[in-house]
Parts: sequence; structure tokens; C-alpha cells
Amino acid sequence: MPEVTLRPATQQDGPFLYRLLKATMQEYVAQTWGWDEEWQQAYFWARFDPAHRQIIVRDGQDIGVLTVEEHADEILLSQIYILPGYQGQGVGTALIRSVLQRGAALRLPVRLRVLKVNPARRLYERLGFAVTAETEERCFMEARPTAARAPE
Repeated sequence: MPEVTLRPATQQDGPFLYRLLKATMQEYVAQTWGWDEEWQQAYFWARFDPAHRQIIVRDGQDIGVLTVEEHADEILLSQIYILPGYQGQGVGTALIRSVLQRGAALRLPVRLRVLKVNPARRLYERLGFAVTAETEERCFMEARPTAARAPE
């Protein structure tokens, strides 16, 4: 696999991150609630904060974002979005495994939420996440530290 690195996001990454959100999530948001471009842009920019976000870089090209928050009782995998042209190449799997390894080292569960219509849920399940709660739109998932240490 070509080299993948992470760099801290900055305010200047905002336009890229909005395009990334749209490229990766528009279809699933539209299926769940409908996509209103004006509302989506206003919501994104009102809440945009580069803190905790890392830009995924492959061979010098920005290809995604990883947002992880460490708390006293959990590690929250808030976002992992990878441009469609780079999906299915192992990048997301490797990054999620590194988050799981961090959770195992700290003896903390790794948690995330995913829209029910998003096929990424299957990837999370393969990596040891299990559904702990559901709403009409979302699944809340968790990988316990023991699951994170399971053989690959």
C-alpha cells in the first residue's frame, strides 16, 4: 500500500473537508433526511473546527479525514471519510485498526455512530465493532479492548 500519513487539519482545510463530506456522505444523508445544499453548507461552516481532525494524506494527496477524540472512559471515532476513489484500498481499515490498538493500549472501548444506510457498517463489524444502541437513523457501535486485541 502506498504511504499514508496524517497531518493536523487547519482552517484552510475547510473547503476540502466540505467537498469530502459531500462526496462521501451526501448519498446516505439524502436517503436518511434529504440533502439541502444550503442547509448543509450553513451547518458545516457554523460547526467547523479543525481540532481533533487529521487529514489523511496518501502520496502527497489529501484523500480524507480522521477525527478521534480520547476521553476518560472511551475513544470516540467521530469521522473517517475517504474520497471514493481511494476507498476499498485498505486505508480506512489500517487507520481504524490503529485506533483500536490505541483503545487496547489504554484499555478503553472505541465507539462510533454510523447511519444505518451507510455500508461502512459492514467494515466496522468486520473490525470487531458491535451495535450497542440504535435510533431510527443510526447505529451506535463499540469495540471493547478485548475485541481490539483479536488476531487480524
